[in-house]
Amino acid sequence: MSIYVRKVRSDDVIEISNILNEIIVEGGKTLNNNTMTPLEFEKVYFKSQFALCGHVAIQAKSIIGFQLLEWSDPNWAGVDKLPSDWGLISTYIKKNARRLSAGKQLFHATKLYASKTHMISIIATVGIFNKVAIKFYDSLGFYEYEQFKNDGNQYCVAKRFDLPV
Repeated sequence: MSIYVRKVRSDDVIEISNILNEIIVEGGKTLNNNTMTPLEFEKVYFKSQFALCGHVAIQAKSIIGFQLLEWSDPNWAGVDKLPSDWGLISTYIKKNARRLSAGKQLFHATKLYASKTHMISIIATVGIFNKVAIKFYDSLGFYEYEQFKNDGNQYCVAKRFDLPV
């Protein structure tokens, strides 16, 4: 069954927040520890001043995953401070839809969008324990940028993708 990608719409918020919450409950696949209501999700991911774009992967009329891109916060005081012309990416795929190439298709759309904004690099921050996500980002051309312990006391690896200039 084919997968197609489109931009996130406001009526997707409930469905994609449910996907993220399922992944959080599954455990070991995200640095997020707390589930969110759709309203909280929308505020954090779409109403932020740094929010840039979001795409969903759809198969058989159902969203099976999504990817979000935001600008890095130039005033971030955390250990993983980045330049303001860099972005942060996150990818979430339903458990039963992993390994169907949805993530790669999502990244193709996100990368095209990011290139138009003059973004320099995209960072994916992944828990060091999440070998599947690390391998996924490696397969897209990301490389290890740094390892650190985040503000939540989690060991992380930052994977970096440089956009063509």
